[in-house]
Amino acid sequence: DFCCYTPPDEPCNMCQTDTAYFDAYSSVEVDLWGSPTNCSDVYDYLIRRIESDSDTCASTKDSIFDQCCYNKCSICDGNQLQDFEQQIDLGGEAISCMQLHTVRTNDIAAGSNICQSMQSQFSPTCCYDAPAVPCALCAEGAIRKEVEVDFGGDTESCNQIANFLANRASNGTEECSIAKVELMQHCCFDKCRLCKENEQIDWDGYVTFEGKDDVSCGSFDWYFTTNVIEEGTSQCTQMQNAFSQQCCYEPMDYSTPACSLCKRADIWYEINGTAEVFFDGLSRSCTDVSNSLFRKYDEQNGFCDAARSEYFEACCFEKCDICQGSLLDANVEVAYNGTATTCLELGVRFAADIVQAGSEECKLAKSALFEPCCYQSPFDPCVLCASTDGKAGEIRENVDVNFYGSTTTCSNLNSFLVAREEQLGFMCQAAKAELQESCCFEKCDICANGNLYWDNPVEFNGVTFACGELTWIVTGNMYEGGSDECNHIQTTYYDKCCSGPSPDIPNAANKCEICPDGKDWYAPVVYGGKPMTCLELDSVLLRNGVFGDSAECDQATQEYASTCCYTPPMKPCNLCHFGQKSYSVAERTVLYNGAESDCYGIHNHLSTRVEAEQDVCIVAQNELFDDCCYDKCNLCQNYQLNSEAVVMTNGGQQMGCSEIENNFIGLNQITQGSEQCSILQQQHFNDCCYDVPCDLCEKDETSYELLVQSPVIYQGRNRTCGEVAVLARDVMSQSDVCKTTKHDLFDSCCYKQCDLCGDPGWAIDWNRKLTYDNLASTCLDVFMNLRSERIQDGDDKCRSIQYTVSHECCYKLPTNQCFMCQASDGTFLNTNWNVEVSYQDKRMTCGDVNAILSSEEVDGELCLEARDSFWNECCTPQEGGKINLPILPSGVSDNNDGSSKWSDYGDMGFGNFIKRNGASSHSLCVSAALTLIGMATLLMI
Repeated sequence: DFCCYTPPDEPCNMCQTDTAYFDAYSSVEVDLWGSPTNCSDVYDYLIRRIESDSDTCASTKDSIFDQCCYNKCSICDGNQLQDFEQQIDLGGEAISCMQLHTVRTNDIAAGSNICQSMQSQFSPTCCYDAPAVPCALCAEGAIRKEVEVDFGGDTESCNQIANFLANRASNGTEECSIAKVELMQHCCFDKCRLCKENEQIDWDGYVTFEGKDDVSCGSFDWYFTTNVIEEGTSQCTQMQNAFSQQCCYEPMDYSTPACSLCKRADIWYEINGTAEVFFDGLSRSCTDVSNSLFRKYDEQNGFCDAARSEYFEACCFEKCDICQGSLLDANVEVAYNGTATTCLELGVRFAADIVQAGSEECKLAKSALFEPCCYQSPFDPCVLCASTDGKAGEIRENVDVNFYGSTTTCSNLNSFLVAREEQLGFMCQAAKAELQESCCFEKCDICANGNLYWDNPVEFNGVTFACGELTWIVTGNMYEGGSDECNHIQTTYYDKCCSGPSPDIPNAANKCEICPDGKDWYAPVVYGGKPMTCLELDSVLLRNGVFGDSAECDQATQEYASTCCYTPPMKPCNLCHFGQKSYSVAERTVLYNGAESDCYGIHNHLSTRVEAEQDVCIVAQNELFDDCCYDKCNLCQNYQLNSEAVVMTNGGQQMGCSEIENNFIGLNQITQGSEQCSILQQQHFNDCCYDVPCDLCEKDETSYELLVQSPVIYQGRNRTCGEVAVLARDVMSQSDVCKTTKHDLFDSCCYKQCDLCGDPGWAIDWNRKLTYDNLASTCLDVFMNLRSERIQDGDDKCRSIQYTVSHECCYKLPTNQCFMCQASDGTFLNTNWNVEVSYQDKRMTCGDVNAILSSEEVDGELCLEARDSFWNECCTPQEGGKINLPILPSGVSDNNDGSSKWSDYGDMGFGNFIKRNGASSHSLCVSAALTLIGMATLLMI
């Protein structure tokens, strides 16, 4: 008991922090446990006796770390290497640099005056810079390590010389070239190669060699080097003849599918990796057999079929599938065999534990886990921001909310609801009642539901636009109704855009409209022999009495439409977009098209007028990018910004991390890589930035769909992409493991879902009936079919389906949506939803008519015609109101805060309305919790 002790499993390192190791002073004494003790003695005692997670370790660190631990002085700069051989004079004593680096800097702290003095005195002798491209003595061969030759007046081994040159000399220098000329014939040899140049070594192969039956084929390279066996010698030829057939193979080009042991027809089975079979004369694991077949043979090779026939029953099995054709609720947490896991991770466990389909364990798992883990897609999907009157609001995508005990973003929650819940379901209604106010907003309307006079000219950011064009800018900037930005826009532009035609445009209500969409006001034309702009032409036509539907208007349209009109770009030109990245716009004046212009003005013009692929855009980007665009400093770079964190600035003021990122950096135009940016990053990174788990299918801040069941080779094993995605979440997004995994497997595991309409400006008419694949279907059926078959955006089938059905299923989102019972002053009458009328030769309810008209503009021909036809039957004014000037009906709020009024659910709470994700169930012994974060990538697979 006195002389012996048990060493700790994880020793207590007194001078270790979470991120760094420090040294312990040997010359400093501290008062510990009632007696003076040397710091280095305390350090040694803790290392030999105390566990790192013990209270003794923690309390000792807390009490003496600052006194005992220091950052040891390093003679060499961070990028320099230490020279151990040189001699120096230290206080009259000749010592080696090795002794200086290891012993003589003890108890000297980095940054101290003594350290700085030693660095300036000895670093030229004891430190050197590593070459950028090292000199390789035997670059195309191997080294005769033990051979000794004359080098620099001394006798050195070839191995020592090769190491010296690699550390000190750069490739291509005179020193390197002379050494190669003089020494290569003595020090280098052409090493024997077991395999031909077009072959590769089978690292998983084993042979019997020198009495051992488990010699790896990969070890022969080391054997040839150690024993200096040269190419062409009899010993080399003898070993090639003996082992090349077993150890070498010609790699596939993978233009044809590789041989997969556990694949039959189009079905992939799991591999029992630990099972062993007799293969190539040895007992091999099924994993080794599978990997060997995958590397060496293609799907059509006869040996592949023979191997499957022989080993399939022993090596392959059908994994238990608890959802039986339903969709998997991937991230829901459940308890299985006494441990917490997710429904997706169950697949990994079933594969690892060899739980086969049809087994008793599989049946038990299905009965217990089907309800929490599996679901059917909804017929009428829940849209979070759709209100009771059928209007669809906008969603605040990145706002964090808490729903049913979990934190997620509004965008992810909406994706979840669309994928899982019915529009009339209880969860949908509960989500709307609780979160519509937080997640949804009404777009800023310059005219507050009044009439917009499109052509009225206004100035915005120093550039003249039509009011109609200004609405695009407001929409693009996501200004919310009621916000300060919206109020400012309405205050500034209401009179100019909403109170009537501009005084500069008399009789504008009946004026000749040359352009149906966008107008290029400043394009030059000649009218009546006089040069003018299209804006001036617009006014001249009115003053000359050229009104709509006249022959003169038709003539002017034919002559000037090609010059004065433009279609708003589908893919707007972004002046500051280069490669795959968008940069920030600088506040600067530049010369553009022969005139001085503001970068913001040019940026606005290009984004509202010019397509990204047009030469005008490309030329502007090439000429102005360097002057107008800059790479704005990113506080967290590839990490996540903690928008709620608050830090103290150098001026002693508190500032939010998001304020630094979004306001301070932008206002001061601080560029990435600048000294200012580096200082901000160094000062605030730890407080403002954090990492998140690796997401296999996240790329360039976009989440792609995960091919859960697609097979891949990962870390030498056959796995599914779903399993890899689960394993990847164990590491952080900025780790090398995550980046390598995504680089290798992203293209195999992730894809962009085919968009039925192919255009973000178009919406799907979900319940539209059509014939698809010779079956009566709806557009929702086609959409769900695209998801279930994992049709990818851009492939032939996607384009074919878009071409076939998009004209039936898709409609362009109206700027101002038609509502049949909306009066001309913007107010609403009550709708008689269930009254039947005859519309388009069919009997249907007023509600159905209203749904059909929702894809039309409020002032469109169909909308106006339907109002005239069904106003008296479908629309009822409130008592005391008038047909032509209806007042707001009861229950319709006149404040546009986007909130929805749902009935009070009393004491039920969110813990009682869903059994499959509830904390308990009478029929199940399952503990589950709904996890919404990150679910958007797995919802519909």
